Amino acid sequence: MSAWIGIDVSKATLDVALRRDRDTQHTQVSNEKAGFRTLHNFLKKRCPRGTHVCLEATGLYGDAVAEFLFQQGYGVSVVNPARIKAYGDSPLKRNKTDRADAALIADFCRTPQPDLWQPPPPEVKELRAMLRHLDDLQAMRQQESNRAQSGEMSPTVLAQLQQHITFLDTQIKQIKDQLDQHPDLKRQRDLLTTIPGIADQTAGRLLGELSEMHAFHSAR
Repeated sequence: MSAWIGIDVSKATLDVALRRDRDTQHTQVSNEKAGFRTLHNFLKKRCPRGTHVCLEATGLYGDAVAEFLFQQGYGVSVVNPARIKAYGDSPLKRNKTDRADAALIADFCRTPQPDLWQPPPPEVKELRAMLRHLDDLQAMRQQESNRAQSGEMSPTVLAQLQQHITFLDTQIKQIKDQLDQHPDLKRQRDLLTTIPGIADQTAGRLLGELSEMHAFHSAR
């Protein structure tokens, strides 16, 4: 009996729909390692190894479960949410509940059968994590800079703010230099920066967030 799995991902939970030829079963687990193991136990009793799993690309909330299921031998597809929405808007009514969304994703998995996903290599995962951390550091630096320029304040507080800003600048530079530590990523970055309008930081983000650019069928 054929089976397809749809997962609706949120920060705290995974809503799962297991669709087979004649029925759909639902379960919900926590979005953490213990929940992943519970999900695997649920699925392995009901469907064969290698069953196709689909989930929407939701940034870091779905990364861990996608990699866990890949390692357990499932076929995993991480799909642009716009594709799922367009699919739901055409033949079906898209009821906005986690349970209904999981069932819709399972049906999408069954019908278009999207391309399979593979985890990015370790250096790309590291780059992605550091780029996301860079966003946090830059936001923090801007906040501290605004505070330092906000007017009269204690010289002690101002000195501590300046020390913190200097520390943040050091961390920001270390992250921006990350690409130079991986020759293949550096080569790809240098190639991307030959495109007008793309500088080092944009190239790094493309490599970190769109690590599988070779999998796209066209530039569009």
